[in-house]
Amino acid sequence: MRLLIAVFVVIGVYSLQLKLYRKYWNRGLSIDLSFSKDMVPCGEKVELVEVIGNDKMLALPILNVKFATSRSFLFDEEINANVSDRYYRNDIFSVLGNQRIERRLKFVTTARGIFRIKELQVSTKDLFLKHPFANIMNNSTELIVFPKRIPMEQYVKIRNQMMGEYEVNRWDNPDPFAFRGIRPYQTFDGMGSINWKATARFDELMVNQYCPTTKNEVRIYLNLRPYMKSQADLLAEHAISIISTIASDFISLGINVSFYTNGWDVEAEVNDQEEPDISKHPLLTAGGGRAHMTALDIMLSRIDIRKKASDFMDILNKGFDKAADQITHIIVSTYRDDELYMFYEQHYNTGSVCWIVPEREGNEVDLRFPGMYVWNA
Repeated sequence: MRLLIAVFVVIGVYSLQLKLYRKYWNRGLSIDLSFSKDMVPCGEKVELVEVIGNDKMLALPILNVKFATSRSFLFDEEINANVSDRYYRNDIFSVLGNQRIERRLKFVTTARGIFRIKELQVSTKDLFLKHPFANIMNNSTELIVFPKRIPMEQYVKIRNQMMGEYEVNRWDNPDPFAFRGIRPYQTFDGMGSINWKATARFDELMVNQYCPTTKNEVRIYLNLRPYMKSQADLLAEHAISIISTIASDFISLGINVSFYTNGWDVEAEVNDQEEPDISKHPLLTAGGGRAHMTALDIMLSRIDIRKKASDFMDILNKGFDKAADQITHIIVSTYRDDELYMFYEQHYNTGSVCWIVPEREGNEVDLRFPGMYVWNA
C-alpha cells in the first residue's frame, strides 16, 4: 500500500512539475549577449558578456544557450565551441529561481568588419531532465572592428616619398608667423628662407619651415576591382589597411582627408544586372581630427569586398572633377590596365597625384610613371 501511494505521489509530482515547466519555463527568462565595447581596432581584446536572468521561482536545472558569431574571433576558452564556417558556441548554465548570472568570454579580433549576434537558441529540461523545451530569442548587439593598421616601419619609406612631394607641391603659401622647424636647403627654396645661424652651426645651408596658410586636402581613392582573383580578398584587405594607415598619418599632421571608393557598404543592395548608381558608394567629404578619422574607419569597416565593385574610372572622374588647387590625390589600386595608366599619365605631371599599388611580394608591377609605389602585403 505504501509503495502504491509513493508511486502515485511521484506520478503526481512529475505531472505537476511537467505542467509547470511547459507553461512557465521561459516566463521571466531573459538572456542578453553584448560586446563590452562598440568599436575597437583590429587586434584588440574584447569581452562577450552573457547575462542570464530568471525572474521567477521555478529553477532551470539545465539551460543551454547556443549562438553563432564570426570565426575571426579568437576566444581564450574553446570549451563547448565548434569552429567551421562560423564560431558556434553552446554554453550550459544551471539557474536557480530569481537568480542572475553573468559570464564574460574574452576574445581577440583578427579581422575588420561589422559583427552582429541577432538570435540565440535557448533550451532547457524539466526537473527530471526528461522533457526538452526550446525557443529562439532575439538579440541585438553589434561590434565594429576597424581595419588593421600597418606597422610604421613598413610605411616610413613610402610616407617619406609621398610627404616630400606633398610638401614641395602643395604647401606653396607659408605663414611667416607660424614657425615649424628647420631643414636642409633644397633647390626650390628661396634665399629669403635661409637660416644663417643654423647654416653656420650645421656647416650646410639650412632653411626655415613654416606652416601653410591654407587648409590642404588629401583625397584618397580605393579601387576594389581585383587584378588577380586568386589573391583578391587578401589584397583588398591590405588596400583598406593602407588607407586607414595613411589617412591617420595625414590627419595627425593636420591635413584634411576625403575618401572615394567603388566598393559597397555591407547594407547596400547591388544588382549585377543593372548599371550601378555611383552616388550610393561610400564617400567621406574632407575633414580632420579624431572624430573624422573614426568616421573613416567605420566606413572602411563597413565595406563588403564580396560585392562586385563598379567602374573605378567613374569614381576617379567624379573626384577629380570636384578637385580644387589645394588637393593631392592618392590612388590605392591593385588593379591596373591601360585606361588607368592613361588617366594617371594625364595627371601626374601636375605633381598632385600618386598611385599606391598593393601587391604580393614577388609579383611584378609596372611602375612606368613617377609617383607610383608598390606596397607589399
